[in-house]
Amino acid sequence: MLNIILIICEVIVAYITMTLLYKKYKTDGLITYTIIATIISNLMCLKKIDMLNTELPLGLGITMSILIAINIITQNKGKEEVNNFLVIILVSSLVSLCFFNLSGLIESADINKYANKSYDSIFTYNLRIYLANTITLLVTTFLSSRLYFMLKILKNKIILSNIFTIVIVEFIDNIIFMLIASLFTMDTYNLILAIILRYIIKLIIGIFGTIPILMTKKMIKE
Repeated sequence: MLNIILIICEVIVAYITMTLLYKKYKTDGLITYTIIATIISNLMCLKKIDMLNTELPLGLGITMSILIAINIITQNKGKEEVNNFLVIILVSSLVSLCFFNLSGLIESADINKYANKSYDSIFTYNLRIYLANTITLLVTTFLSSRLYFMLKILKNKIILSNIFTIVIVEFIDNIIFMLIASLFTMDTYNLILAIILRYIIKLIIGIFGTIPILMTKKMIKE
């Protein structure tokens, strides 16, 4: 139950921060948010939590918020602007990975040596998860912008465009992520269960992400 409450808090903080940054700085605010959220997402996904007796990576809310930020850009600026965000996500992930691993190679002090050893090894032993998170972010960002833009042209209904995009894109996201991160380390039953549970949680988070999209659209009209 505590994990669910913490995920809810994570989502609320992420969506409020994103909305406030967009209100103040528009596209530059979302660029700033995407950089920070990508780095945080790559860190949080390295920790696993227990949800209904199933191991899931942390950071589902912050990762989903990046996709909502992309949908906001697609809604207000068009799909071409998303190409810049793809570069931002890639560069943020690679730079943070380099710095995290370099800091792990630096010789640690004897004080609190057990914590230092844990820090030194966290990125080495979880490289698959880190890469899975980065790859899925890039793939889903690209797919989401194209699908959302197509639905926007057909219907121009924000609620319909976001929900339908989330349903399709997150299905692909969860399969790719779990296969890269956990294939051969989890048995088939638990892997399928983790894919389904992760999909449901991110689907709910994404549906609530319609709210900041509507709010940012209203800011433009004002």
